[in-house]
Amino acid sequence: MRVFRFTLLIIMALTGVACNTHAPMPAVDSVDLDRFMGDWYVIANIPTFLEKDAYNPVESYQRDADGTIATTFTFNDGSLDGEQKIYRPRGFVVENSNNAIWGMQFVWPIKADYRIVYLDDNYQQTIIGRTSRDYVWIMARTAQISDQDYGELVSQVRSLGYDTALLQRAVHKIPKRSVSLQAPSVENIEYSAITRGKSERVVVQKGRYSYFLNDKKMFQTMLTKTNLNVLATILAGLDVAAIEDLQAPSKRYQFDGAMVTSLAIKSEGKTHRSVTFDDDNPPEELKELVNYLLGMRF
Repeated sequence: MRVFRFTLLIIMALTGVACNTHAPMPAVDSVDLDRFMGDWYVIANIPTFLEKDAYNPVESYQRDADGTIATTFTFNDGSLDGEQKIYRPRGFVVENSNNAIWGMQFVWPIKADYRIVYLDDNYQQTIIGRTSRDYVWIMARTAQISDQDYGELVSQVRSLGYDTALLQRAVHKIPKRSVSLQAPSVENIEYSAITRGKSERVVVQKGRYSYFLNDKKMFQTMLTKTNLNVLATILAGLDVAAIEDLQAPSKRYQFDGAMVTSLAIKSEGKTHRSVTFDDDNPPEELKELVNYLLGMRF
């Protein structure tokens, strides 16, 4: 009976129980699913009952071979160090939506409305909305964003017809930054991932971002001031010299063909290299940086 009640609550929360007619909720024109995959930190939301007391909320997406989106939503319940809760719904891309509208399935066969209604060009910030305008999620690749960016995203939510007074700002555990890490002198960052028949490489040097596929330069751009500030914030929370001692969370590349990945950071004339790790599972301390580097592709 308890499981039934819980299931019913999920269905009611995510699909709605009324038959009201709502104004259309426009989604973005198109979404590159591969770029959209990975970790997204919830910055603010109008929460479902599951999220009302959520701390450190993170939504992670992985594209499966059948075209569906394996989704993992994690948070700590009640406090920054509370019990970790994990939910694993599955996303189904709606046909002819250019990947911008999904059905999110927590309980078979119900698929809740999930719309990517805002996405910046660099795939660093997004807003997920619903036609019913009951719930909304502001998310970013980093756990913190500037007050200016937050204000602009809230304005975007308001323009979609939401009551922004209902928004709940998410709280994340941010590593304390030591004085020595406030302004690391980083000269070069290189991310590389290799598997049989394919290689990817990202290089950031002198404010220029370059992406290589199979050793062919596919994309190059100068980072904007905003992008540089985001990168500086990420690096300020990273002990560059210590990346050599981090442990790989998994080593699937040893037996299932996952991409062998590593990160190298040159700082003050010395290059520090991480251990090799699976491309979709970097050490926790490197996740923000890896997500940032990959999110800038194309």
